[in-house]
Amino acid sequence: MLLLIRNQAKNKIIGAVWVRIMDDYGHINDETPSLAISVLNEYRGNGVGTALMEKMLDHLSMSGYTCVSLSVHKANYAAKMYHNLGFKVISENAEDCIMVHKLDHKKCSEKRDTEA
Repeated sequence: MLLLIRNQAKNKIIGAVWVRIMDDYGHINDETPSLAISVLNEYRGNGVGTALMEKMLDHLSMSGYTCVSLSVHKANYAAKMYHNLGFKVISENAEDCIMVHKLDHKKCSEKRDTEA
């Protein structure tokens, strides 16, 4: 699933958010999609990322997913946005962390495949 946001006046894509289930760094298990987001520098801090994330979380919830994961560098400015959207750290090292957002608190499994 891929969502894009476009600046109508400039006719250019300014942000994107996507999910996939694959064995990447944010992967926790084969039922949980991992999320990635990108927003052009000049549009950051204006709610574009939050709007994209909220739309994706809504879509995933309506599609029956129980949780979504992501990986983020601890120094990344977006880490605060993830916390504000309800993501919780489930695993971390010195530089990075893996976060999970529970779309269905009763059914979401935060266990990583390596822990199962």
